[in-house]
Amino acid sequence: MTMKTKAILAFLVAILAVAITATFVSAASSSLNITDQRVFVDGLQIRDDLRNVAVVAGETYPITVDFMALENADNVEISAWIQGERQYRVDKVFYDLVKNQDYRARLNIQIDNDINYPDGYELTLYVRVESDSGNWEGTYPVYVQRQSHDLDVILVDMDSIAKAGATLPVSVVLENMGRHEEDNTLVTVKIPELGISKSAYYGDLFPTDTCDENCDQTDSGERKLFITIPEDAKAGTYNVEIVAYSDNTQTKVSRVLKISETKVTGKVISSPASKTFAVGEQATYNLVLVNSGDKIAVFNLVPQESDALSVSLSDPIVSIPAGSSKTVEVYVTANREGTHTFTITANSDSGFSQTTSYSSVVQGKSIGTFGGNNLIVLTIVLAIIFVVLVVILAVLLTRKPEKTEEFGESYY
Repeated sequence: MTMKTKAILAFLVAILAVAITATFVSAASSSLNITDQRVFVDGLQIRDDLRNVAVVAGETYPITVDFMALENADNVEISAWIQGERQYRVDKVFYDLVKNQDYRARLNIQIDNDINYPDGYELTLYVRVESDSGNWEGTYPVYVQRQSHDLDVILVDMDSIAKAGATLPVSVVLENMGRHEEDNTLVTVKIPELGISKSAYYGDLFPTDTCDENCDQTDSGERKLFITIPEDAKAGTYNVEIVAYSDNTQTKVSRVLKISETKVTGKVISSPASKTFAVGEQATYNLVLVNSGDKIAVFNLVPQESDALSVSLSDPIVSIPAGSSKTVEVYVTANREGTHTFTITANSDSGFSQTTSYSSVVQGKSIGTFGGNNLIVLTIVLAIIFVVLVVILAVLLTRKPEKTEEFGESYY
């Protein structure tokens, strides 16, 4: 081996030694110096053997982490999470550590409710102590099992906005997430403020769906319920309660429903708008009401008062369904001649108000209508007729009847 080769080899060995030293220093500095680590779940210590701590799906458990610090460290972060949930479900606390002191960190973990297997399975609990000088991380097995009885409303499909009088479909998907069969399962959808309630029967739901097609032993079901909003429901926000229950358990979730404000829209039409008639004669007009809105409307019809005309209606209060119309008869009698106008206003409790106008051309007097001298002449004629009738009656009463011829008996 030449001197040049030896020099190159010595240089490479030196570089390797520096790299190894740096690696050990880095490894040493990355490890937080603590000891006597013990982890408890709900007061039960997790051990490194087959005796796992059992937890129930959907519950939250206190985690206690005990250890002793072998060095001083500031702003140490202690955290815990379940396998696969660090990104969105992790609990943290912070401490300043003093050398040779014992510490207890208290945290909480929430167990996911979505446990696929009714018999449960093992998950890993992660506990981490981290500081600027390094960190320590431990893993601990926990056994996760389902609750004994648990109905889960996994989907509520409904519109969040509806109008008064509309029918609201509500689709509810229900799943048995417990360890036992749920018999006679039902779902009720109700809006307490409106006095609405509707129920659907789901039957028996089993802990797991293991059957083939056309098998009724399923773990989930879907039903669609139809809720009719009352016509008089006021605009606003309402709480919709979805309650799933069986013989052994009950689950309730809520949704928000907004009932939008509905306005009555329509038209009031004069038909015809003008008529010609005589004093004392009754003329009949038509009032056409059109409801072009999306809810039933109740109209209150108010005629204009007038000393020249007497106005009345066949229906002063009219109820018209959405998208419909109705004709109301208007009866008018004139008290004097001339051209007179009158109006009728249609009001609803939803704020709708519209007025339509009519015209009456009054000429002459109708048969049977008298005034002034005509009335006097009529009175005289009636008096003469009455006197003639009295005279005739008196003559008939005083006239003697003619004698009848008497016939005697004949004897032979």
